[in-house]
Amino acid sequence: MLDKSLITKNVKNSLLEDEASNDLSKLALAKTGTKTINAVLTAKEDCIISGIDWFNESFILLDSDVEFNWNCNDGDSIKKGADICFITGKAQSILSAERTALNFLQFMSGISTKTKLYLTLVSASKIQLLDTRKTLPGLRYEQKYSTRIGGAKNHRFNLADGLMLKDNHLKILGGIENVSYDHIKSNELFYEIEVKEISEIESALNSKS
Repeated sequence: MLDKSLITKNVKNSLLEDEASNDLSKLALAKTGTKTINAVLTAKEDCIISGIDWFNESFILLDSDVEFNWNCNDGDSIKKGADICFITGKAQSILSAERTALNFLQFMSGISTKTKLYLTLVSASKIQLLDTRKTLPGLRYEQKYSTRIGGAKNHRFNLADGLMLKDNHLKILGGIENVSYDHIKSNELFYEIEVKEISEIESALNSKS
């Protein structure tokens, strides 16, 4: 389920960062007034498309009259040279928002495409591909959405989603054998312990829960 409010918030922040509302190129386009143009978005390489809602929102926040006609959905495989989307709107609006829109679409499609590649590499095994919290600040939702679109399974979104003890936690505790869940009351959380050696698995499985 898409979080529309978060998409709007993140796109708005990106437009503010780019000063899209104060685009100086509008001065050079002043003579065009409210001229309407048609733009075509064409794939430059094979990819898994991701970020359509972010792309649309980048234009809509500047001009709600911009219209889109997509030939695909998030998660679709796109071939190089394919026309992905047709956009109609005021020239000034399209040119001011295009970079923010493309940044989201290219960034997110790149993640989904790479994720799909990794899944292909392990398709003959029982390996389950998970994502991580090692994301760019402020773009976690976009990155995790994109890994899911690419076919991976989302791991915890934040530190409150589940208990995961890694090497640094275990060093402080003095080893896996000292792990205790006595202070954790919830039975709805998942519990994970990071191991580096096969010999540590049994200790992790036997940790008190």
